[in-house]
Amino acid sequence: MQIKTLFLLGLLLSFATAAQTVAATDATQVTKVLSAHNYKFSLDSEDDGTPLIHLKIDGYKALLLFYDDNPDQPGYESLQLYAAFSVDDKISLGKVNQWNSDYRFGRVYLDDELDPVIESDLDLSGGVSLEGTLLVFLENFKTNFASFRKEVAGEK
Repeated sequence: MQIKTLFLLGLLLSFATAAQTVAATDATQVTKVLSAHNYKFSLDSEDDGTPLIHLKIDGYKALLLFYDDNPDQPGYESLQLYAAFSVDDKISLGKVNQWNSDYRFGRVYLDDELDPVIESDLDLSGGVSLEGTLLVFLENFKTNFASFRKEVAGEK
């Protein structure tokens, strides 16, 4: 009897896990995860109606952008975290390139005003557990953002 119970429990858990897998998301799903994990944010939209989330990462402003709206399914298939600094001192391309060489889960570049920018992308199209994947994505960005602020933007 215990083996049947364990088997049924395992089967139910696998169905529950499968039900939580998404290949696209929308602002409602993302904001539920952010709220549940006490992130400070506000929901906005771009001129074309695409959702845009203003986030606080370690007290700094960041954006969570939605991309790849697939007409064959509801939601967006990818997300991007974005943050930029306005700096007085010129940032060298060598410093930017070194950061990109040292870190995997983000990219840094200089914008058109030569201010440093950090971005990271999350592809959902293959199917992911949204909550777990989004939380890891945010934590990776938070870690990279801290090193970016110190190593590239020159914060102490």
